[in-house]
Amino acid sequence: MIIKQFRCNEFVENCYVAHDRETNEAIIIDPGMQYEQEWDNIRNYISKNGLKVRHILLTHYHVDHVLGTAICEKEYGVLVSGSLEDMLGLPDPRQQAMIFGLGECPAASRVSIDLKEGDIVECGKNKIRVIDCPGHSHHGLCYYIEEAKALFSGDVLFYGSIGRSDMGAAMGCNGAKLVESIKSKLFALPDDVTVHPGHAARTSIGQEKRINPYLI
Repeated sequence: MIIKQFRCNEFVENCYVAHDRETNEAIIIDPGMQYEQEWDNIRNYISKNGLKVRHILLTHYHVDHVLGTAICEKEYGVLVSGSLEDMLGLPDPRQQAMIFGLGECPAASRVSIDLKEGDIVECGKNKIRVIDCPGHSHHGLCYYIEEAKALFSGDVLFYGSIGRSDMGAAMGCNGAKLVESIKSKLFALPDDVTVHPGHAARTSIGQEKRINPYLI
């Protein structure tokens, strides 16, 4: 699996395009493109490499992770997959944008394919397992690809940190649930799994077990 990271929007959100080496089937995770140049970077990468987008996956429905969903759906004819319950439990992304001072933003696509804990999404020869880690949002979905030793953690787990849990129940925040889900689910993965988070730099499961002050 080849994984390419793109930085998007005012919150410097990480959007990922990952594709199978043999089939060129691809997934887009958290398309947070706010500006045309951000979209051009991703579209050009997909076109240049001859990728076939099979899935648009959301880790959660906070505004900075969904800004580019509509344009991706239109461009590639692929419905958005994620947690329907997370979407329904949160304010509309345009309301969220106002709350966080993001300004005008495009309408986001709805979650059309509802994913749950343990579901498997296929991309070429790769099987992507859904892990539900609530606490930063109602349902923060992480995506684990065992063959690639890769975890897309959204805003659940970061390098030396964890997702915010101080934004109130309306935004799905619960610090105790977040810590428990990381320790019981993500820390059960092998130490050499690379963590690709929703913001900032990559890390690994083993490193976070050793250094993360919120989880030691």
